[in-house]
Amino acid sequence: MSVRNEPKIWAYIGASGSGKGVSINAALRQLKPARLLIWDPRDEYDKHAPRYTSLKALALAVAKAGAGPFRARFVAGDSMKLEAAFAFVCRLAFDAGNLVFLAEELSDVTSASQAPPAWRKCITQGRHQGLHIMAAAQRPALIDKTLLGNCTFVRCFGLRYDDDRRAMAKALDVDQARVNALRTVKDSRGVVIAYLERDFRNADEARAGNIKLKAT
Repeated sequence: MSVRNEPKIWAYIGASGSGKGVSINAALRQLKPARLLIWDPRDEYDKHAPRYTSLKALALAVAKAGAGPFRARFVAGDSMKLEAAFAFVCRLAFDAGNLVFLAEELSDVTSASQAPPAWRKCITQGRHQGLHIMAAAQRPALIDKTLLGNCTFVRCFGLRYDDDRRAMAKALDVDQARVNALRTVKDSRGVVIAYLERDFRNADEARAGNIKLKAT
């Protein structure tokens, strides 16, 4: 993965069970990044990288890899201060560079009025480090606006709260009725997951799509 001066910041937004995890897993399988770091507070991405629960051990693993390939995900323990641990992982991602950095559950560690400095640096300056940022959140109204304001790609799924739907309508520059209509529908045949997405570098407007999963 070469260092490029073009930002690559992807956001996946949706309520719990809405389908964002399905999309992120598919994206990671397609990208097959040689260098991958995941902030994984819910311990969900075991298929993509080994788990670390010690920040020291994580830092040693990244340092040992140097400029070479590595895959790691950090799962914070219950006794940890999430904000401090997240800031550490963000600094680690930025300093390592040339990697895919996935940050899950951003409403745990950011707020609408505050982007932690290390995270903000990844978003605003990460392109110079070759960072490809993937970010996910259930409550877009509660996360920092730095992310949504700098995204190059956004995929939005169903949301339960009006303020979240309003935030995503604004971020995607669409009528809120289109966001309100997003649903995940289950029946005996499987699941159909509706989404809206926009590639801000290549598309003039958001487009609708769906993911179909067959019943097992």
